[in-house]
Amino acid sequence: MAKIPDYKKDENTGAVIFKDANAYAQRKKVIVKTKLAKKAEKDSKRSINSMKTEIRDLKKLVFALIENNPNGELTPPAEPEGQN
Repeated sequence: MAKIPDYKKDENTGAVIFKDANAYAQRKKVIVKTKLAKKAEKDSKRSINSMKTEIRDLKKLVFALIENNPNGELTPPAEPEGQN
């Protein structure tokens, strides 16, 4: 079972006062782990939203291609003249 760190919270300032030097180091490690976990979760959500946006854009492109070519012919689009 984990040792509960010895500290008290100052009622006036809200500061945490540690009675043991190792308890402060342990608390800092927990805070760092928590921050990293929250950041990883946020980045995961961000990448999922990015993928959803890409999929939505690709669907729009596919539907536009299907509407422009209803017969299913596989001919490339004509290039405008004057471009080489």
